[in-house]
Amino acid sequence: MKSLQLIRLVHAGRSSLPCSACSLLSLQEGRDGWQTLQKGDLSCVQTSRMFASGAANPSTRPPVSYVSFALTAATGAGLLWYYQTMMNARVQDVKQATAGNASIGGPFDLLDQDGKPFTDKDLLGKFALVYFGFTHCPDICPDELEKMASALNGLGDAAKQIQPVFISIDPERDSVDQVREYVKEFYPGMIGLTGPVEKVKEAARQYRVYYTRAGDDDDDEDYLIDHSIIMYLINPKGEFVTFYGKNYSADQLQASLKDFLS
Repeated sequence: MKSLQLIRLVHAGRSSLPCSACSLLSLQEGRDGWQTLQKGDLSCVQTSRMFASGAANPSTRPPVSYVSFALTAATGAGLLWYYQTMMNARVQDVKQATAGNASIGGPFDLLDQDGKPFTDKDLLGKFALVYFGFTHCPDICPDELEKMASALNGLGDAAKQIQPVFISIDPERDSVDQVREYVKEFYPGMIGLTGPVEKVKEAARQYRVYYTRAGDDDDDEDYLIDHSIIMYLINPKGEFVTFYGKNYSADQLQASLKDFLS
């Protein structure tokens, strides 16, 4: 399966990766590639600095020989090969985990959009399509929830077998009322969950969700959150089935869900 893109996950300066190896990572769409990009892996930035000449005046630099050019080209090719190999290994690891019983999902204890206690046990008996986001998200979250709604609408009556779930990763701003008003904009019957900060963190850990507050000003109320852009499919027994990255279209999501329902 393919993975996620850089939108919102790698902000501002972190998205400006200077070397070809980083460009390869940003274009790679392996399922597990998002973990490297989310954490702002700048190892190749450091590598590129190692090979920088550091000469302030180009006129003082010695002529570039064919040998040095060949060495530079070989080094670049080696770096590209290394990152490609590493990425392919990550993809295979995720595929193997998905084929087995991956440790994704598990117990959580939150509040629904009506302020009532809601746990993972309340999702048993149906498939659940779970997305972690926040109501102040300017574009990614609305786009993903609209995609979810479009896929479910395309399933017709079969969509009754799937419970869509939105879990807020911004409990400091996303109150019960805020979440209720938010989820009703997307799909009838979508469950919205929030809760105390520590319980939200625990739910995110269960699903291996990465998220962090963007920016350095902790007092700023108008902040964004970098987070995983993933939908998780859980079966009626509460077991992880698969996940869908941002690269999935609504039609592809619908087709995949239909296969699992049949």
